[in-house]
Amino acid sequence: MLDEAEILRHDRSDLHGQLLALAASDAGEAELKPLPGPYGGVAYGEPELALSLCEQWIGAGLGPGTRFILSDGSDGGEAAEFAHLAGLEGARFCWLGQPTEEIPLSLGVEAGPLSTYRYAQYLARATGHAEEAEQAKAALTELAERCQFAVSSEVNPAKQLAWQLWTRLPVLLSSPGSWLPAWGWQTLIARIGKSFSVVIEHLPALVLSGGFEARHETGDQMVALLIGRDDPGSALLEKVLSSRVDEVQRVSAPPGLSSYGEALYLWALGAWTSFYLALSYGQDPSDSPALLALQRLWRPLAEPDDG
Repeated sequence: MLDEAEILRHDRSDLHGQLLALAASDAGEAELKPLPGPYGGVAYGEPELALSLCEQWIGAGLGPGTRFILSDGSDGGEAAEFAHLAGLEGARFCWLGQPTEEIPLSLGVEAGPLSTYRYAQYLARATGHAEEAEQAKAALTELAERCQFAVSSEVNPAKQLAWQLWTRLPVLLSSPGSWLPAWGWQTLIARIGKSFSVVIEHLPALVLSGGFEARHETGDQMVALLIGRDDPGSALLEKVLSSRVDEVQRVSAPPGLSSYGEALYLWALGAWTSFYLALSYGQDPSDSPALLALQRLWRPLAEPDDG
């Protein structure tokens, strides 16, 4: 089904083309020099995942150094207030995302389901991790070659994962050492794949060991995805899940990547998988009319009050 050219007619905004070009979309920031540390940051809306991917490098407090402010325009003016506080504390602030009349823009990022990449790569380079950024870029280039539509389902990892998720409820867990939170995949599956999924984030062993006991049939038509590296913690979760859901699938990155590179690779694989999941249901993988309507509602919230 996913190899039939006719299915691409559902991709009305050419998200496939955007996925193919994703790794090269940060070319304008390739020569970015590290900004003064230490680093702090806040994110509002769409960029929150990118900041989460870089949280090992970027704290949350105020003080001297550089404060990154990431906003898709849905912050209701709170981002500008944070920038003001950062300035009072003697910090340099760096605004990424949607423009505002009050704050100079360091990087404009167009809203969209793939914007996480631009945000994250800028943060990596600005905090002195250009090597990790370049490694991630190369990994995403290789992933796109493997996941593009012309590659058949027999060897295309994204098509294979999408087929495993088709008509079933995904249960998402991140391995303990992964920099990518499972909700990153949940967002992609919803926004691109037009499908609902469940994240088990806190104390998964407790949730899974008891959550199916009263009604074992709850696990019917569920497929669990363990996202990240194979380690003793995730091996234990896999053992528990194998007797409670239809299927347990590990989703991992190639060996040799940094923790950041692995996380960005797994995020991109989630985007590709969600793309094919949408097509399998005959859905357009671009943003839904409901989301576009919400974006139109909250954009005025980010504009300064003239009164």
